[in-house]
Parts: sequence; structure tokens; C-alpha cells
Amino acid sequence: MKKHTLKLIEGNFTKDKASLLLLELLAHKIQYHQLQKFSSEERFGKDLDFSEKRIAELKEEKEKLIDWMNALPEAKSIEIRGDIQLEVN
Repeated sequence: MKKHTLKLIEGNFTKDKASLLLLELLAHKIQYHQLQKFSSEERFGKDLDFSEKRIAELKEEKEKLIDWMNALPEAKSIEIRGDIQLEVN
């Protein structure tokens, strides 16, 4: 059993609920990397380049999502399918 799929998000959402769900998910990911970066700075006195890069990427994705959501008509429903693929190497 080297592979596994986790259905993290699946369903239809209003524009507001989809936006809230996805922005909260991005916020948690950003916070996770900020904590990793802070922990590395405190314990080892150095930055985590990967976390710094990921924070910037996630913030950019957040802005793209906000722009995309703002361009949608209010009455639209949004289907979200968020599967996470796990594979043991």
C-alpha cells in the first residue's frame, strides 16, 4: 500500500463559503510555514529558505484566488474537489 488518496474537500459551495474555506486553508498553510521559519530561526539561528519561498508562493496564490472570486457573478455555485495524493518513496 504505497499510495493513498485523501479527499480533503468535496462539494458545491456558495461563492462566500468557497472563498472562506479556501482562504482559511491558505491562511493555515501560510501560518504553518511561518512557524517553521520562526522555529528554525530561534533554534538554529538560520532561515528556512523553503518555508520563505512557500510563504511567498501561497500569498501569491491567495491574491490570485481573491481576484478570481471577485470576478465571479454572485449567483454562481462553486464545485471544489481537493484530493491529496500520498505516495511512499
